[in-house]
Amino acid sequence: KTILLNSQSEPEDYIDKSDEQSTVKLSENLIAVEQNEIYSKNKQESNPLWINNETKIDDYTKIKDRQNSTSYFDSNSKNEPVKQLSENTKSYNLPSIDLLDDLKEISISESEIHATAQKIQNTLHQYDVDVEIGQVRPGPVVTLYGLKPGWITKTKKEKQFDSDGNVMTDENGRPIMKEVESKNRVRVDSIISREKDLSLALKTPSIRIETPVLGESLVGIEVPNPNPGLIGIKSLIKDSSFKNLLLQKDSLPIALGKGSGGDNITIDLTKMPHLLIAGATGSGKSVCINAVVSSLIYSRSPDQLRLLLVDPKRVELTQYNGIPHMVTPVIVELDAVAKVFRGIINEMFKRYKLLESHSVRNISELNKKFSNALPYLVIVIDELADLMMTSGIEIERSICRLAQLGRATGIHLVIATQRPSVDVVTGLIKSNFPSRVSFSVSSSIDSRTILDTTGAEKLLGKGDMLYLPIDASLPFRLQGCFINDSEISKLVNFWRNNSFMNSQYEINVFDDLNQINESTSSDDSDPNKDSLYNDAVGLAKSTKKLSISFLQRKLRIGYPRAARLMDELEEEGIVGPIQNSIKSRDVIIN
Repeated sequence: KTILLNSQSEPEDYIDKSDEQSTVKLSENLIAVEQNEIYSKNKQESNPLWINNETKIDDYTKIKDRQNSTSYFDSNSKNEPVKQLSENTKSYNLPSIDLLDDLKEISISESEIHATAQKIQNTLHQYDVDVEIGQVRPGPVVTLYGLKPGWITKTKKEKQFDSDGNVMTDENGRPIMKEVESKNRVRVDSIISREKDLSLALKTPSIRIETPVLGESLVGIEVPNPNPGLIGIKSLIKDSSFKNLLLQKDSLPIALGKGSGGDNITIDLTKMPHLLIAGATGSGKSVCINAVVSSLIYSRSPDQLRLLLVDPKRVELTQYNGIPHMVTPVIVELDAVAKVFRGIINEMFKRYKLLESHSVRNISELNKKFSNALPYLVIVIDELADLMMTSGIEIERSICRLAQLGRATGIHLVIATQRPSVDVVTGLIKSNFPSRVSFSVSSSIDSRTILDTTGAEKLLGKGDMLYLPIDASLPFRLQGCFINDSEISKLVNFWRNNSFMNSQYEINVFDDLNQINESTSSDDSDPNKDSLYNDAVGLAKSTKKLSISFLQRKLRIGYPRAARLMDELEEEGIVGPIQNSIKSRDVIIN
């Protein structure tokens, strides 16, 4: 009776157990119930691993028990697995906009705008710089004043000539002179050079001059508002730009913020195709990451989007544990990151084989052909600096491979760091992330590292950002949207409480890791050795001398780990002992 009730089948279909057809139906029903047992309405009993927000790293390997064992790629049948996906895809209800809070936006008054514009004109006139206020764009935090350079009028005396071309003279024989006026445009450099004078007159610590204003022949001066306001994420989600992206099934809409002129800025992650975020502590970087993740889970169901979150700080992203979008619980152990990245790279190449088998070029064409056959995969890393300190070379290689090849397969990266130095945001990483966001940073050097230009060091903090899109050469200013912990909890609880079925396509990262472990365990390598031991041996083979500082630079590791690697190389007879306090050692292997 329990089986019949759970399967929602008609009891009379199973009255005659001797009937062969009924027996077949019952067997099929038992299999269906067994496959969907862990997705019953009582998730606390059927899937406790996803409900507990404090899941440990040891539990990662248990997740593959809940993953579907059906292979999504069968070399003997090209279309069958994807057809099965299109037939069994579940329809999800997206979260309601009412789960988000309304924030009252504070705007600057017209009298304040007029007073500031008058101060700008008067200050520049004192230095013989004639300008006109051509445009004013009030924003939530800063107001943009568009200045139209005026004219510099000069008079000079010129000789007069008669009709024959001879110089006209007076009665004393002196040339007759005539005053002639000439007008020249005010140079833009003369406005930029008065930046500090304008800051003093406006009583503000920093202003930013933009030359020119995008799409206008104006010089823009961004002045902070007396009472800055917050931009709620709800106001951006309600905007038509976000709704238009929401209707496009092959997009990943993200509510980013409002421009200095008050324009709502919504971006599509699939067009970017990866995003690099940098900013000092307290600048609004973590809020931006939460806004990115919340925008994605608000707009896309688990059939359309899967998430893999990395949070070494353990406090920023762990609240998303338990939603069906997650490939794994949030990864907080640094040692597990490199292994998971290897599994994701294998997943990427499996997707390429799937695209090849169906003669399509990218995930968008495949999903149009088979109705959401493959979900997008977004990888979010909250702090890149910690990963680069522990496994610099391996993490850099994995990120670059995914950034270079992942777009066609629907794999996108969102990476954040609070230390945008060249040893963290390396040249390889930066070249593969054309779309970047910089919040307030400590120096112009950090601003150049992330944006290739200065300006981020003058930002105000608390969500004030410069955004460099993929199709622009210069960044423009935004105020990032704000989402609080209460709103995030409402979105997370919606998806936790929303019944979901096992997807026909599963990202089996841990099966890939098991294959990697089996292949590596068959080698003769010592499991007690450092994971970078083979890289150190390769470096030793390429040189005649080896030093600890050389290992540090090439492997991007600290001194203690480099010293341990040197000791292991000496124990294996690859390098010789220290001689006469010389730091470099002889390489003695063939």
